[in-house]
Amino acid sequence: MKISDIKFEMEINGVDGADIALILELCKARGFESEILDEELVKKGYDKIFTVDYDMMDDYSDDDEYETVVKFPHKKHYNE
Repeated sequence: MKISDIKFEMEINGVDGADIALILELCKARGFESEILDEELVKKGYDKIFTVDYDMMDDYSDDDEYETVVKFPHKKHYNE
């Protein structure tokens, strides 16, 4: 991941410009490690951006509110 990509991700996630500059300096010094960057973001009061916490995503349920879709037969079948 490039520095510009890291900066862009933080900008679209609402990280303050001063905090972005500090975190980018850390990234330039240590290299890109998603866990370290997210730790710094959490210390500054932001949500994690670069890592995914799959334990928090255990709310998956097969019981959704979507209805089944009724497909119409091909036009060719109407003429028969």
